[in-house]
Amino acid sequence: MALTFDRSADVSKLEGCNTRGIEYRWSIFLDQIAHIPRGCDALDVGAGSLRESFDLVGRGFNVTSLDNDANTLASYQAKYSWPDNGTTHDLVATGDLIDALRQIDKRFALIICFDALEHLEDPTCALRAIKEKLTHDGLILVTVPNGRTLFELAFRFDLIIARATKRYLRPGEPHLQRNSPERWKAIITDAGLKVVAHDMEIGFFANTFAAIVQLPLTFGGRVLRKLGIRVNALDLSERIINGPQATVLDRLDKRTKPLLRGLYGWNLFVISKESS
Repeated sequence: MALTFDRSADVSKLEGCNTRGIEYRWSIFLDQIAHIPRGCDALDVGAGSLRESFDLVGRGFNVTSLDNDANTLASYQAKYSWPDNGTTHDLVATGDLIDALRQIDKRFALIICFDALEHLEDPTCALRAIKEKLTHDGLILVTVPNGRTLFELAFRFDLIIARATKRYLRPGEPHLQRNSPERWKAIITDAGLKVVAHDMEIGFFANTFAAIVQLPLTFGGRVLRKLGIRVNALDLSERIINGPQATVLDRLDKRTKPLLRGLYGWNLFVISKESS
């Protein structure tokens, strides 16, 4: 089966991501995980290609991976050499996140939810359901996009067009949320949770350059395919984005982060229950 958004060969987002031609690395998540004992239970919500689930198992966690398609999860599971370190790894798949959480009858010291909430109609409801599966002193780690970026503006425009023209959208793929960092914080608070730490990653200049290259090629490639012309627009855009300018853009982003962090691509959140 065709596997989309395959991150199995990338670094785990617990520690970074290789994107926009840059090897991004961060410590906000690993600093927190270091205080959680090995052998604890962890839940990976929106597990996708299981890259973070594999990382957590290697760190000694008993992991439950949750997503909406059992066949996709099984296909990704077969791509890894899972360590024989006494841990367990369970797969839970159903088309509805709330129903999936109800199937799980234990609580977790660590819950990760990477690149998932933006795909939901009601992220506040989802966070409330996730909170019910968290131990009293547990942590939730979240990544969500910044709705102020050119990528997210384009995704929203494409969603509007797709709905107007009744173009098929694969379940779980479109970004249904386009929120600023402040709005994401309000959503977390409304769910009865507390932001312990927050950072922004994927710099403004590198992210914007990637959007200027990738978006026209992607939409243009879609039009050409309709005309029967096959073109790998994604591969072409990646070759351009990964060029020598990426290092320069990354250097510029690091110098200007205090000024432009509100326009960075991704939010990284560490979250706890309000009483923690």
